[in-house]
Amino acid sequence: MKLVELHTKADRLTGSYYLGYLVYQNEDLTVLIGLDDDANASGLILVNNQDLVGMVEQSPSLAYCQRLIDEGKSTDPFQLMPVNQELLKGNLSNFFEAGKAALFKKLPVNVTLNNGVIYSGIVTEATLEELRIRQIDGNFALDRIHSVIPMKQISSLEINSALGKMWSEYQDSDIAGNPYDLVELYLDWLDDDRFGNYLLGRVLLEDDHYLLFESINDYGQLEAICLVNRDDIIHECTASPVIDFYSFLLTRNQEAGIFDLNKLDHLAQSLDHVPSPLEVLQNAGQQLVSVDDYAAPVEMTGYIQGLTDSEVYIEDPVTGQVAPFAIDRICTIDLASSELEKMKEYLAAQE
Repeated sequence: MKLVELHTKADRLTGSYYLGYLVYQNEDLTVLIGLDDDANASGLILVNNQDLVGMVEQSPSLAYCQRLIDEGKSTDPFQLMPVNQELLKGNLSNFFEAGKAALFKKLPVNVTLNNGVIYSGIVTEATLEELRIRQIDGNFALDRIHSVIPMKQISSLEINSALGKMWSEYQDSDIAGNPYDLVELYLDWLDDDRFGNYLLGRVLLEDDHYLLFESINDYGQLEAICLVNRDDIIHECTASPVIDFYSFLLTRNQEAGIFDLNKLDHLAQSLDHVPSPLEVLQNAGQQLVSVDDYAAPVEMTGYIQGLTDSEVYIEDPVTGQVAPFAIDRICTIDLASSELEKMKEYLAAQE
C-alpha cells in the first residue's frame, strides 16, 4: 500500500490534512488506514472524492512518517489494526455502509463536514440520505439530542480512532476521583484562540516562581516535562469530567506500557530542584528548545541563536526566522518533550 497525504476542501477551514496508507479508491470514496502524528496506526479514514482536492506521495510530512517507519518506530500502540482489518473485510463503499458498520459495531466516529464543522459521537441511525449521531460532549458524555447530518455534506468520516476506542472503554470503567493528582492549569494567554485552553498533568516539584510539570497529551500519554510560570496561572482545577477521563487513560496506558513512549520520566526523576528558565536555556546548548510566551499565538520551537540574562533569541528551523523572547515573559518551557523528539525526526527526514 502507498503512503499518501490527502487534502480536502474542508482542510482550508480546519487547517488539517490526512496521512495514511491508501487502501482503495472508488468513484465515491478514498479510503486510508490513517497514521497519527507519530506515524502510528490510527483508524480508517473515508474521504468524499467530491471534496478531495489533492493526493500526494511526496511531502515533508510523508518524509517524516517514512523515516519513522524505516526506523521501526511506527507501531500500533492502541491496537487499532485488528478492527481496521475486520472493517475492511466488509463493505465500506460509501458513507451509508460505513455508518451501518459503526452502528453495528458500536464504534464512535469523527465526521467532518464540507464547511469544516466536526461531529464526534455514536451513530444511532444510518440511511442513504443522512446519519444521526449522538455527539460526545465536553464532559465525555453523550448528548441527548441526535444530530442529523446529510450524507451529501460529509467531507470525511473516521471510524475506529484511538480516542474513540478509549472513550468506549471508559464507559465501562469504574475509576473515579483523582488518583494521580491531575490538575488543569489555565494560563493568561492573550491570544483569543488560546485563552481558555489549559495544560493537563501533574505537579512534580515547585518553588515560589515555577512549577515542574508533567504534561499529558490528548491520548493520556506523557507529553512533556516542562516549567510553568506561576505568575501566568489564572485558574486551577482538580475535579472535573476531564480529569476523570484522563485518570482512566493514565491507568489504561500505564497498564498497556504506552504511557511514556519517549522515556521522559527519567529526566524528572533526576532533578532535585526546580530549574529556572535561564538554567534550562543554558543547558540546552545546540539542542532544540521549545518556549511559550503568554502573548504569543503559538509555542516556539527552534535553536538558540543568542542568550542573555534577560532575553533569548530562537531561530525557527524551518523558516530561519529569529524571534526574541523576554525570559521573564516565558510562561512555559520544555525540559524534554515528545514534540521536541518529533521535530528532531522531522528535520532529519528533510535532509
